[in-house]
Amino acid sequence: MQLVGTSWLLDRFSLGPVLASHRSRIGSRRQREIRPDGSIEEVFTRNYWPGDHALDHIEFTFKYENLSLDLLEQVFRQLPVADVDCHLAAAPTSKYRRRIGFLYELLTARTLRTRAAGNFVPVLDPKKYFTGKPRRDARWRVIDNLLGSAGACPLIRRTSNIEEKLKRDWPQEIRRLTHRTDPRLWHRAVSYLYLKETKASFAIEREEVTPARGERFVAVLARSGTVTPELLLDEKRLTELQNLIVDPRYAEKRFRKIQNFVGQTLTNFNLKVHYVCPPPNLVQTLVSGLRTFRVRSEGLPAPVRAAVISFGFVYIHPFVDGNGRLHRLLLHESLALDGYTDLGVILPFSAAMLREPAGYDRVLETLSRAVDARVRYDVDESQDLVIQNPQEAQGVWRYPDLTPHVEYILDLIAATVTKDLPDELQTLSRIDQLTQAIREIVDLPDPKLSLLLALLLQNRGKLASRKRDAHFSELTDAEIATIEKSYVAAFGPTTTKTSRT
Repeated sequence: MQLVGTSWLLDRFSLGPVLASHRSRIGSRRQREIRPDGSIEEVFTRNYWPGDHALDHIEFTFKYENLSLDLLEQVFRQLPVADVDCHLAAAPTSKYRRRIGFLYELLTARTLRTRAAGNFVPVLDPKKYFTGKPRRDARWRVIDNLLGSAGACPLIRRTSNIEEKLKRDWPQEIRRLTHRTDPRLWHRAVSYLYLKETKASFAIEREEVTPARGERFVAVLARSGTVTPELLLDEKRLTELQNLIVDPRYAEKRFRKIQNFVGQTLTNFNLKVHYVCPPPNLVQTLVSGLRTFRVRSEGLPAPVRAAVISFGFVYIHPFVDGNGRLHRLLLHESLALDGYTDLGVILPFSAAMLREPAGYDRVLETLSRAVDARVRYDVDESQDLVIQNPQEAQGVWRYPDLTPHVEYILDLIAATVTKDLPDELQTLSRIDQLTQAIREIVDLPDPKLSLLLALLLQNRGKLASRKRDAHFSELTDAEIATIEKSYVAAFGPTTTKTSRT
């Protein structure tokens, strides 16, 4: 079968790997396959063949495929101004050619001579993509509704999966849950969830949280939603947050000026690079692009904005350390700032990510795999990494398709609201019930009561003999038996075999 559209362009220009969600061919009959990852493989019949020029195939992508700004930028840079002018001048009123002209100038910073005419048309189809605040471009007679700028611009497709998930009013469900919960229990739950979210966020990075760093992170979480929109992605503020949550020896004064990467040393002492971060000279541009997105995406659903801001930040990796924790903090802050979660409400996102690490890794890999395939680099003996093809590779960071990340965040919200948050409230309620029952059996001092509760929870309601001898030798067999029965009454019977030694 003959390649067409995106596939033809990739082959014709020998481009590096591009994160393209739609590939097409010419065949004997129409076929369309939607793969489990949401990508589309499509076959068109011969009458759809657009022509033999690159711009014909770019028009085809506008008509029938999902766009990739990364692909367009790479192709446009190989097309001389004269060739593009000739193609556009042949049909100056064509809505597809006017879009091409606008994007060609935007992505290459070159100037065309063609003068367009016709009614204004949107650059992105609002039925296919989430779009930004419209701005009229009289030069090309188009409505610029991109979510970013030439320096950095994400794309988010309106998939049926996203549209369906956005129908659920999760903020309202959270409020119903809070109204059904005893205010004292809710207050305790929130305090506990702040601490749990902090520990889980550090655990994802395989780091132990010290009491001091934990308290600082909890304090930052508690302020989610109070920051002004202008300061959400401010370099000075983000740097101050980074200083609060990392070891003081690795606190930074500004965004990084060095190349970094995410990797690990294997047992044979070879280095495994998981993700190559964008070059330091791109960091300011990419963060500025996120700020532009924040402004231009006003009015879009809060989870869409939060997904782009949080994952966009972690892919930029503007610091050497602390990026993952800040990325998850920005998720909370963005949702709270948009009024999706109320002040004082915390959803245990990090705990859910830690519970299902494969899903979190899978969404991160949608971009990291493309970066790995695209970027050529060397690592010296000091483990300093140098990118060999920064100009060729930069589009993979500048123009990401973050559709899978929006889908992931919507699933994460659903999981925390329907499972994690109710489970935590139920667990705390059961602990309260068990605590009251123990107090009626024996009036233990608070430190000993806390220890007993922890041991019972760890061992599914059984107090191991060794622990009893070490800490509760004063309790009688009858008291221990009654306490263990009280656990069953609060938490229900367990079929898991527990240790008595």
